[in-house]
Amino acid sequence: MIYEIKGDQARLVGVEFITPAPVWDAQHADLPLLAGHHLQYFGAPNRYRLPALYELHVWAWRDNPNGSYVDWNPRVSCDGAR
Repeated sequence: MIYEIKGDQARLVGVEFITPAPVWDAQHADLPLLAGHHLQYFGAPNRYRLPALYELHVWAWRDNPNGSYVDWNPRVSCDGAR
């Protein structure tokens, strides 16, 4: 779940689907696909301290001028997060 924090309010703005890359790659020859969109590879090491993974953001509750399935949404701010 992707939340935007403003003051003491957390608003749901999207979801992120992930699957571990080593597990996926061991069982599939193709990239993971969700609703017609390929998940993007996110290597390790990474800021989450997770193994490499595939991920896809879906901005379902906040319009994104760049598209509903892109990583970053300029209309969502992380300024309120601690």
